[in-house]
Amino acid sequence: MHVLEDSAIFAALQEDVIGQSTGRKKKRVFMQTIFITFICMIFFASLIFLHGMISDLENERTAGYIRVPGKVLNGNIRLQDESTQQKNGDDIGNDNGSNNSSGSVFIEFQVDNLDGIPGETGTFVIRTEPSWSKLGAQRVVDLTEDGFWSGCRFFRVINNFMAQFGINGDPIKNEKWEHRTIADEGVQESNRRGTVSFAMSGPGSRSNQLFINTKDNKYLDGQGFAPIGWVVEGMNVVDRLYEEYGEGAPRGKGPSQQKIQNQGNAYLEKFFPKLSYIVSAQVKSKV
Repeated sequence: MHVLEDSAIFAALQEDVIGQSTGRKKKRVFMQTIFITFICMIFFASLIFLHGMISDLENERTAGYIRVPGKVLNGNIRLQDESTQQKNGDDIGNDNGSNNSSGSVFIEFQVDNLDGIPGETGTFVIRTEPSWSKLGAQRVVDLTEDGFWSGCRFFRVINNFMAQFGINGDPIKNEKWEHRTIADEGVQESNRRGTVSFAMSGPGSRSNQLFINTKDNKYLDGQGFAPIGWVVEGMNVVDRLYEEYGEGAPRGKGPSQQKIQNQGNAYLEKFFPKLSYIVSAQVKSKV
């Protein structure tokens, strides 16, 4: 009798142990399933994010986005002594006497919305230097004489780096110029504070976008960004271009170049109303 009772108790205990073991196994399988599902969700979300970023980057590439892959200098490019440059950029070019080059043009830019404040206006003057970039200097003159700069926003202004502009607020007018690219000519002058260069998306892509260096960016020389002129007057105005939006989308909270291309100033006025912009630009004199 006792043997039977002990056997029954043992069987009951064994059944209970088996039941607990089965329960733990089911719980472990359930937790593993949740974990695997979570990992898969993260993986697919990452794929979607990367696909969107690649698409945005491709759009920016076609829009003339400045690319700075790394601070790698081309050893064949002659860099000038940084100590010879003054803060306002007034002596740029004196090292090789290029300020005396013929064919230079002075272009005056009237700007509004300085510091993001309507009615805060100023003027800066760019002197083109054909000896640095003959095709680039002429393109800037052609764009000016076509009235291209009027209404253009400084859509990408990054503190202690540069101020980029050159997408016209009228998509039709912008389309007229964006595909009329000019050939590369090599870097003859360093990207020092005050110099003006074309934005590029790769070799042979200079068209209608410019940027003004607001600090010495010599590492851009090795990336092929060739200055075409320099700000001879009004760098204090350039320093007041609104910069709080910072880097453009998708890297930052600033405007998308592709949307500017497609929608023009209607997009910028709605979502980025504080951007400084060019009221007018005209050739003032030729050397």
